[in-house]
Amino acid sequence: MQRVGLISRHGAQEAENLAARVGALLRERGLQVWHCSLDDERGLLSAAPELDLLIIFGGDGTIVRAIRATSEHGVPILGVNLGRLGFLAEVEPSEIEHVLPALLAGEYQIEERMILSVRVERAGQILLDTGAVNEVVMARGLVSRTVRISVDVDGHHVFSPTCDGIIVATPTGSTAYCLAAGGPIVAPGLPCVTMVPIAAHLGIAHALVIPSSRELSLTLLKGDDSVVTVDGQVDFRLQPGDRLVTCASEQLARYVRLADDGYFYETVLRRLGWADRA
Repeated sequence: MQRVGLISRHGAQEAENLAARVGALLRERGLQVWHCSLDDERGLLSAAPELDLLIIFGGDGTIVRAIRATSEHGVPILGVNLGRLGFLAEVEPSEIEHVLPALLAGEYQIEERMILSVRVERAGQILLDTGAVNEVVMARGLVSRTVRISVDVDGHHVFSPTCDGIIVATPTGSTAYCLAAGGPIVAPGLPCVTMVPIAAHLGIAHALVIPSSRELSLTLLKGDDSVVTVDGQVDFRLQPGDRLVTCASEQLARYVRLADDGYFYETVLRRLGWADRA
């Protein structure tokens, strides 16, 4: 390991101070350190191909945004939790200085997780082509009206619920919006996608889990003020007839893991407060 990138949000003082301290420690050990704000996406994209590791200081939203910006280069990500839940973070702020020797010695594993390929089509034209780390949502906009969405898997029609929207989540995203909407928690290594209707009419509110190798498409049948939202960070306004197409991307999110394989279950217990009831 020779070059390490440090990412923090501009104006997040705790994150910036911690990043500066870690950067100084890495330089003392002879490493090249590149540090920038998450808002400097152009700089991040330029530096990513040269980085051996990217340490992100922030919450899950900050980590997701950094992954979206660098996934095509396969940079390993280490998250330092400065948010509320921190499902994606590997270490707490108080731990980061203590784990640096293990990092520099290569005493860690790389966990690869799926990213969704997300495409919005209108009359045969591709209007949005991006990736989702957590989820993509087709839903009503600000107007308080329901939408009707046609759901197809590999071209086979499944159903057309009237609802507030539909969430399509990766296993990583199963502990985010998907969980709040009643979806299952999915272990990160499973090659699957979870689809969850939001406030569906007529009791059609059950999650559907399909292999990630399948193409899942959602066509907006009704809903003039509807949107597609990717990871809560990218919004795209829809028209009836627009089609959202998702499948597993060739790109992967690569997380640095210092703990053993049971870390995911321990994290779920701790972050959701289940440990107190176990």
